[in-house]
Amino acid sequence: MPGRLEDTVNIGPALAHDLRGIGIEDVEALRSAGALDAWVRLNGAGTRDCLCSLLALEGAVRGVNWMEISPADRDAVAEAARAALAVRAGGAEAVGGA
Repeated sequence: MPGRLEDTVNIGPALAHDLRGIGIEDVEALRSAGALDAWVRLNGAGTRDCLCSLLALEGAVRGVNWMEISPADRDAVAEAARAALAVRAGGAEAVGGA
């Protein structure tokens, strides 16, 4: 049986609901999609637009609390999100929150 999203570190009921809304039904689907793709899809659906949710997803994929992600890795994740949003929007777009 696939792992429930709510049983994964960093993912509570609200984020699990939003993930299901974009077709990510379980932990395996999240890992398959990857944190960045899942977050970009959430962002496109208008449900998540802050860096904290992206870091929560990254931590969930890695199996660690997002606060355990090193500052250098956090910066790399944020930069990848900025680049992905810029490509999607056809220009520069900022990632909110910290």
